Amino acid sequence: MNIALKYRPSSFKDLVGQDILVRILENAFTLNKIPQSILLSGSSGIGKTTTARIIALCLNCSLGPTFEPCGSCTSCLAIKNSSHPDVVEIDAASHTSVEDVRAILGDICYLPISSKFKVYIIDEVHMLSSNAFNALLKTLEEPPSSVKFILATTEIKKIPITVIARCQRFDLHNIPSAKIMERLNDIAQKENYFIEKEASELIAHHCSNSMRNALFLMNQALLYSKDGTISTQSVTDILGLVDRNVIFDLLEAVLDSDLQKALLVFDNVVKTANPLNIFEDLLQTIQLICRFLITKEIDTEYEKSRVKDLSAKKSLIFFSRLWKVLLKGIQDIKISTCNEVAAEMMLISLCYLSDLPSPEQVIKKILSQNVEQGNRQGRPVAPSPSVIQVTDYSDPKKYVEKPHSVIPVRDTGIHVKNKQQNYDFDKILQLLRRSNQIYLYKQLCSNLKLIDCKFGYLKLKAVSNLNSNFCNDLKSYLNQATNQEWVIIVDTSYMNREVSNLNYAPVVKDILNTFKGAKVVNIENKE
Repeated sequence: MNIALKYRPSSFKDLVGQDILVRILENAFTLNKIPQSILLSGSSGIGKTTTARIIALCLNCSLGPTFEPCGSCTSCLAIKNSSHPDVVEIDAASHTSVEDVRAILGDICYLPISSKFKVYIIDEVHMLSSNAFNALLKTLEEPPSSVKFILATTEIKKIPITVIARCQRFDLHNIPSAKIMERLNDIAQKENYFIEKEASELIAHHCSNSMRNALFLMNQALLYSKDGTISTQSVTDILGLVDRNVIFDLLEAVLDSDLQKALLVFDNVVKTANPLNIFEDLLQTIQLICRFLITKEIDTEYEKSRVKDLSAKKSLIFFSRLWKVLLKGIQDIKISTCNEVAAEMMLISLCYLSDLPSPEQVIKKILSQNVEQGNRQGRPVAPSPSVIQVTDYSDPKKYVEKPHSVIPVRDTGIHVKNKQQNYDFDKILQLLRRSNQIYLYKQLCSNLKLIDCKFGYLKLKAVSNLNSNFCNDLKSYLNQATNQEWVIIVDTSYMNREVSNLNYAPVVKDILNTFKGAKVVNIENKE
C-alpha cells in the first residue's frame, strides 16, 4: 500500500505543521462555535483535503461534535472509506458549471440521512465559474443549521472576495523541513525500514515543503532499493541530483581559475545529470558559502569543512558577484537551443571571472606602484585631498564592484585674501543655514570657491559639477530674502580645464586605460 495513503492523518493530533489551525478549531469545538463555512488555502500537499475530512469526522462522529473523533464508529469508518451519504466531496476542477452548484443547493434543504450534519467538501474551489460562485454566495452566508461547507484551494487570489468574506479563512503554512524529517523517521520506524539521516534531509529539502510529496519520494526510494534501506545514494539517483563532492570540486576549480580541471569535472558529471541541475546546485553552494562567511554557522560537519576551505579563497563581495553572474548564466542556458554548449561556455566565463581583479584592487596596485616610483626618485607623494569619480560604461557583465575610487590630485590653488569678502560671504551662509536651505548651503561650502562678494553681487568659481538650476535657485532666494536684486556669476571654466588636464595625468591615464570606456566626470574637493 502507498505510504502516503496509509499514514494519512485521521485526527488533528496527527496533522503536522499546522499548529495555529489546530488550536483555533479545538477552541471552536470546545466552545461549540463551529463555522458554517470554512475556506482552507495553501500550497499543494500540505493537508487541505485531509483537514477537511478530519473536520467532517469531528462533526459526524457518534460522540460528536467533538475535537477528538473515535475513528471506530460507523460514521467515522464510512467517512474514512469515502462512503458516507452525508459527506459529499466534490472536485471543482471537473464540476465547474452553475448546474453542478444548483444540484448541491437543491439537496441542502433536506435533513442529513444518518448523522448530525451534511458536509460539502469542495476541492480546488477556485476552478468554479463566475456564475457558479454567484449561485453559491447566498447559501454560503446563511446555510441551514445542519449544513457545513468546507472549501479548499491552492489559488486563493482566483476566488472572488465576496466568497472569501462569507467564509472563515484558514491559511495552511508550508511544513518546515525539520517536521518533515521527523515524520519520515517516525514512519520508517513503524514500517521497520532504515533511512539514512542524509537521505531524509534530501527528501525534506526537495519536496517543496509538502508532506505528500515527501511520502511519495520515500515510497519511491523504498521501491528503488528493495532491501528496506533508504540510502542517500538511492535518493540522489531518484531525484537526479549531483553528488555534493562533485559540486564542491567544480566550485574549487572555478575559484582556482583551473579551467582544465573544471571542464574535466563538468564533462564527467554531465553524462548523468542535466547541466541546469549542476549550475543550480552550484548556485546553492555559493549561497551556503556567503551565509557561512556572515554567520560562521552551517548544519552538517562535512559541508562545514569544505565550505570553510572554499570560503578562505575569496571575499564575500567576490562570491556575491559570482552568484549574480551564475544566476544570469542559468537564465541564458534556459533560453538557449543547445544547453550543454551554453553551460560549457558559462563555466569558462566563471573561471575567467575568478581571475578578474576588482577596480579597487587595480587602483590600489597603481597607487602603490606610483608611491614606490616616487620614493625611488626622492619625490614626496601628496595626500589625497580630492575624489575623482570614475564610471565604467563598458560591458555590465564585468560586474565592477565600486563606481568610484580615491586618487591624489593637485590642490586648486584658489584662495580669498579679502577679509571683508569672507565676512559678507559668511553672512550669506548663515542666512541659508537659518532658513534651512541645506542644498544651497552645501553647494556653496563644498563645490564652489569665493572670488568676490558684496551686497547684491556674488562671483564664484566651480570646483565640481553643479546642477544647472543652482544659480537661478540661489538668486531667487537671495532676492526674496534681502529685497535686493542680486547678480550671481559662476565661472565653470576652471572645472572643465581641471577635468581635461586630469585625463593626461599618469595615474589617471593608467586607470582609464585599464577600464575601457571609463571617463572622469567630476572632481570633488575633500578639504
